[in-house]
Amino acid sequence: MLNSFEITNFRLFQHLEIRTLSRVNLLVGKNNAGKSTFLEAVELYASNASANLILDLVDARQEAWLSEVQPHSQNFLDNPIRHLFFGHRLPAIGEAGISLGEVASNKKINITTAAYQDQSDDQGNIRTIRVSNSHIDEEISDLEFFLVAEEGERTKRLFRLNRDLRDVRRNNRVIYGRQESEVKYTWQIVSTDNMSNRKLAALWDLTSLTNLESEIISALGLIDHRVSGVAFVEDISKGRSSENRIPLVKIQGINEPLPLKSMGDGITRLFHIIVALVNAQNGLLLIDEFENGLYWSVQPKVWDIVFQLSERLNVQVFATTHSRDCIKGFDSTWNNYPELGAFFRLDAKDNLIRATEYTSETLTDAIDMDVEVR
Repeated sequence: MLNSFEITNFRLFQHLEIRTLSRVNLLVGKNNAGKSTFLEAVELYASNASANLILDLVDARQEAWLSEVQPHSQNFLDNPIRHLFFGHRLPAIGEAGISLGEVASNKKINITTAAYQDQSDDQGNIRTIRVSNSHIDEEISDLEFFLVAEEGERTKRLFRLNRDLRDVRRNNRVIYGRQESEVKYTWQIVSTDNMSNRKLAALWDLTSLTNLESEIISALGLIDHRVSGVAFVEDISKGRSSENRIPLVKIQGINEPLPLKSMGDGITRLFHIIVALVNAQNGLLLIDEFENGLYWSVQPKVWDIVFQLSERLNVQVFATTHSRDCIKGFDSTWNNYPELGAFFRLDAKDNLIRATEYTSETLTDAIDMDVEVR
């Protein structure tokens, strides 16, 4: 479990420190204060700087867009990956890049750029050598530029920067796929739009017929007590595809199973959160905009399930919200589990993002005095 987290040079964060993390962590802040970016940073760290995740993060924000009238630049500094770095600028060779890890740790992951060159030894064997910044000007004609991840003495080449990202995406799993298993934490993420049907179905398959299935059914009862079962079936009306498996629920008193989505946004959101939670055992769960679709009165009960299950399954939860009702629900539950929660707010000041950490007592006082904490 992460006890603290420090981010340097990642998107909006020139430098951010969160010194106190706990089992269930809620993050708030105004728009563009970096809530979702914080989740991205934690995910990137958990993945041990996965090359595929880096590409996914850029694609998710449409930062790799291309135009018919926009020629592909051969300058590696123009690579769309630059958008992951503070100021939208890739570090030059030898400059510090993104740094992620616990505050006092000497094992932080550093993501930066590096130059490599093929050189022959005395026996005529070709070796790929990392080139220092001082030698680049004289050797630039045959250099390859890479995005690299460094941790201690170890360096992992992620992919070439002077290549089209579409080519990198096509070739990456073959060339670098073996590195993708070296994660720091297993994790699940529930975005603002929930998970894809394909991923949700895969996670349900891992849960179905286990003791955790009953936990999910019980959780759905918070919204509709008549739910007695869940199953995934293929919807062939849209063709045959792994994306076309949809969840159906069995409702007491109704003969036919009903599509989960027909039951409303709240029960759908709850299903995604709990399925992701039980499949994040011994790892991390990231939830962006926790409250989406959940009626205010049910949120304290959902938080109670999250606190209980996360402790029992050894899951560390990071969630964001901009809802005061969600904060109040979290606060009332945190008071019941004082050792398991943490709350902090992100604020932008002088073009820098800073974190304000709250204790359970100060958050309760702020809510009681109607102080703005979002």
